[in-house]
Amino acid sequence: MSVRQESIDARAGVRRTLIGIAGFIALIMGLFVASLIAPGTMSREEYITLGYYPLAQTREIANFSLIDHNGQRFGPDRLQGHWSLLFFGYTYCPDVCPVTLVQINKAVQQLEPDIANSLRVALVSVDPERDTPETLGKYIRVFNDSFTGVTGEFDEVVKLATQLDIAFVKVPGDEPGTYLVNHSGSIVVISPEGRYHGVLKPPHQSEKMASVISALVES
Repeated sequence: MSVRQESIDARAGVRRTLIGIAGFIALIMGLFVASLIAPGTMSREEYITLGYYPLAQTREIANFSLIDHNGQRFGPDRLQGHWSLLFFGYTYCPDVCPVTLVQINKAVQQLEPDIANSLRVALVSVDPERDTPETLGKYIRVFNDSFTGVTGEFDEVVKLATQLDIAFVKVPGDEPGTYLVNHSGSIVVISPEGRYHGVLKPPHQSEKMASVISALVES
């Protein structure tokens, strides 16, 4: 073999090696980018850093019967086919409830339109004695017209809240004959299968909440 031929073969070998290295780098970069945008790749630890605590195993929700602010029945079937956020609060709440609902609304506004449209948000009243459907309707529309107010018989509210690890208790107010309701600040997340999936724990930040919702919906 001539020296010239050896030189040509050597250059060809180097070219093939460089092409192989370039292809390998492209593959690695592609996998890296895919890991950033692929749905369902957020780990439990990553969810927790954002304030979301998924259950180790999702739970079925037993039957309950409440009504929404339009007077329509609100039962387990209303939690199927989409992701849902349930927040247990009440219209007379002086602080936690309005602050939380504002954060949820801000989170929804940060979502992609198709994700926002697929999400359902409900305020479940822990004070059904005062929170009639009409009262809830006026209250919830202040935050977002798409949100749903839910009320009903006290025992039915307790039945649902207990299944979702939500505690609340009535306490005397500052004025005689008045009362407040101490309640959890957590937001319950329900999967499209209508199962208890996990909780968003306070303090709530709309940016973190939006990231969690997007990851869940796209998973």
